[in-house]
Amino acid sequence: MMLPLPEFDLLVPTSLDEAVSLLAAHPEAKLVAGGTDLIPSMKQRLFTPPTVISLSRVPELRASGDGFLGAGVTLREVAAMELGALSSAARGVATSTIQRMATLGGNLMLDTRCRYYNQSEFWRGSLGQDQSGCLKCDDAGICHVAPTGTGCYAAHSADTVPVLIALGAEVELVSPRGPRRLALQDLYEEDGRTWLTSAPDEILTRVFLPADPPDVAFRKLRARGAIDYPLLLVAVTAERAVLSAIGPRPIEVDIAGMTPEQAGEAAFRAAQPLSTHVWSALWRKKMIRVEVKRACTDLHRGSRPA
Repeated sequence: MMLPLPEFDLLVPTSLDEAVSLLAAHPEAKLVAGGTDLIPSMKQRLFTPPTVISLSRVPELRASGDGFLGAGVTLREVAAMELGALSSAARGVATSTIQRMATLGGNLMLDTRCRYYNQSEFWRGSLGQDQSGCLKCDDAGICHVAPTGTGCYAAHSADTVPVLIALGAEVELVSPRGPRRLALQDLYEEDGRTWLTSAPDEILTRVFLPADPPDVAFRKLRARGAIDYPLLLVAVTAERAVLSAIGPRPIEVDIAGMTPEQAGEAAFRAAQPLSTHVWSALWRKKMIRVEVKRACTDLHRGSRPA
């Protein structure tokens, strides 16, 4: 079934200052960079913004320098930069075609996902009035993952984020009030509906990498070797494991001084995946133990996935 886009006005700023001004003037607008996530979501009527602001011609977002990457750098470019686990994570996103369009900033701001949310408007409506779609996109709906709860458990599934958190990355956000910088993990909330702490008028502009980053091993679990979103993301250092795709925000687990087996067990106890995916939540929880152990083993051997 063909899913047409809703009507909207497209604005294309050519500088960061212009983009900030346009976003302030159009508070209901959505930002688009590569469009690999927003455009399908608009076709599914998850978003129907009256205005879309394209960041594709903002040169400041494409610029990278000593210790930072521009938010407009594509995942394909990150994959080619020989940045260890970060390049591996970028290389594993979807397909090479999508990697050439998707941006690093877009990946960091990626919407949370759920089997009940990422569906067409027709599919969500077929649940009936007593189950009016999904709480994430309908205030009158319910969370089908946890019907007796009050929150949304849609999963954060951005491949590069666990690695960047493990590295100790920071991000810069720019608004009419000026720039501000924060640790990447502080960008994310506990509720799948409001998964970002950024203000509506802020634009993600840069990702800062530490001068002396720790070694990181990265693993991704998914149904197929390409295209699919992750069922589990794992990034580990000697001190901590970062888990994602199992809840609204990444989870950090202290594994300092642990063997791979102990680290896997600690991560297993710390995380509780829910049925946001078609695949069994119980199986995904068991795989946390397996993938953290494998990542720690990779790290101790000094090997990383290519």
